[in-house]
Amino acid sequence: MNARDLVSILSVIDGGDQKLRDLVSLHTVDALACLAAGAGSREGSSLLAFYRETGTGDAVSSAAGASAVIRFTEWDAIHVPSCATPDPMAVPAALIFAGDYAAYVKAVAAGHAVGVAFSEAVGGVSALPETWPGLFAAPAVAAVSAAIALGLSEEQVAQALVLSMAGSSGRNGRPSGMPSARWLVIGEATLKGIRAALAAKAGVKGDLNLLSPGWMKGQAAAAVALEPSHLDPLAIARVGMKPFVSARQSVNAIQAFRHLLEKGVDAGAVDSVEVFLPPVAAPVVSRPLVTEDRLSTIAHLGLQLGIAAFEPARLMDVDRAHAFNADVLAFAKRVTITADDTLAGEGWPARVVVSEKGQTREAIWPQTSGERAQVMLDRKIESLSAATAQQLQRLKTALANADEVAVQEARSLLMKLTDASFPRSEAA
Repeated sequence: MNARDLVSILSVIDGGDQKLRDLVSLHTVDALACLAAGAGSREGSSLLAFYRETGTGDAVSSAAGASAVIRFTEWDAIHVPSCATPDPMAVPAALIFAGDYAAYVKAVAAGHAVGVAFSEAVGGVSALPETWPGLFAAPAVAAVSAAIALGLSEEQVAQALVLSMAGSSGRNGRPSGMPSARWLVIGEATLKGIRAALAAKAGVKGDLNLLSPGWMKGQAAAAVALEPSHLDPLAIARVGMKPFVSARQSVNAIQAFRHLLEKGVDAGAVDSVEVFLPPVAAPVVSRPLVTEDRLSTIAHLGLQLGIAAFEPARLMDVDRAHAFNADVLAFAKRVTITADDTLAGEGWPARVVVSEKGQTREAIWPQTSGERAQVMLDRKIESLSAATAQQLQRLKTALANADEVAVQEARSLLMKLTDASFPRSEAA
């Protein structure tokens, strides 16, 4: 398949469409809220420092640093079946180049369309753990978002796409320690994508036949050939926000448990909790807990339910720098996880059964009355400092009103959040 055929689908994206504008506005504010939360953490601060010190202090370096930190938070939006997380790449890459609101909307939407398509084609969740779909797609998301924001021709967008993907594999191993290469590679992929767009603008030519079925199959055993039909111009509508810092495999179980707490379950009287998850979702959240490992505390479902029970505010704790209290750790040991073939659906549904004083109660999530994205975003914003929350609320209003200065305001906030002079306590 020629890359021209792929990007031609993106031409139907209308930057003036109100539904699309609303979605892009929502994802923009959500991504910047994640950036604000991550910038105040130890590892987030170190990632931003790296890009300031090794870059040239320009907007491109800031976009790369922002991308790494947004993804680092594990609070950014995700397309569940493909494991695509386009926000961290699409929003910064589009923001630093878009000259007007319509161009920005089209750029972000196009980045999401490419991100979901590439992540699905490489195998989605089936490609894990050898190939990380979100990393595989990251350069393409940044390249297409930047190229469209720059106003490049369709031919140049196609060139930017293949230039960004040349040499990419989506394989990152299992980096450990802090700061972790797990997040650095996202920033580097964004940097590569942006530079690919700039190279295409300068006339550099790549191999437009790069993305062949054979090339795709070489990326992962589960990969399939990329086809233009894989690109959904409204893919951003299928990328869902996270209500708290968590592995996406855990979210529905945590929501179901919180629902039971709201209905009167006494966390202190709980004898046991049984969680039933789709087989594809269970392994990540049932690995042994390592309390010194930030990612382990985010993924471990037993700990997350303990946090929901006894330290609920820490569901929004990106840093995980402080020890959890004894009640949380004890509760984690009462949780068992079972893979259940009867739980089907793209959203990884969960069933939670709580035993309390000899009686059981259960909840299944998602529910049709589940939280709307706007409610989740407002709660995320409210968890930040007052000054940052006010800025994000003002930006949300400006974007909702399609104010032409909104893109400039969002760009300024991104630059502020990645700047060394920004007081880190403001982002915490």
